[in-house]
Amino acid sequence: MTTLQTNDYECNYIKDTVSKIDKLQKDVITDTLGRCISCETSLFTSLNNTIPVSFFTCCGNPVTGRVGITDTLTPYFRIESLRCNRFVSLRLLVSDGATEPVLTPTDYTITVDLDCISSIQCYSPITVDVCQNT
Repeated sequence: MTTLQTNDYECNYIKDTVSKIDKLQKDVITDTLGRCISCETSLFTSLNNTIPVSFFTCCGNPVTGRVGITDTLTPYFRIESLRCNRFVSLRLLVSDGATEPVLTPTDYTITVDLDCISSIQCYSPITVDVCQNT
């Protein structure tokens, strides 16, 4: 019988999920009218280019980012890039405060060490103004 260590259990579904979301968002392309389109019709439509996420630390605390020099904190992010399969750059998304929040992107980012994350919450795909013409 093989005894699995803690690291074996964490074979890292969070990193896999972040990597898949990063790839899906990068696969979104822009058509000649500036609309985002993707081959992944199950997750994206011509109206969606982002899967918003929230992260929680190993202690169960939500990861938040400070929007500029204000006191505004947000737990909503867009995955921008993944480095070394460990460090993820996240664009801060702010909520309008409604019951079903409308998320809008900011110009602010944070970098998070995924080795310090115990869970991820994914939300329904949305559109944010991040597409670049290729």
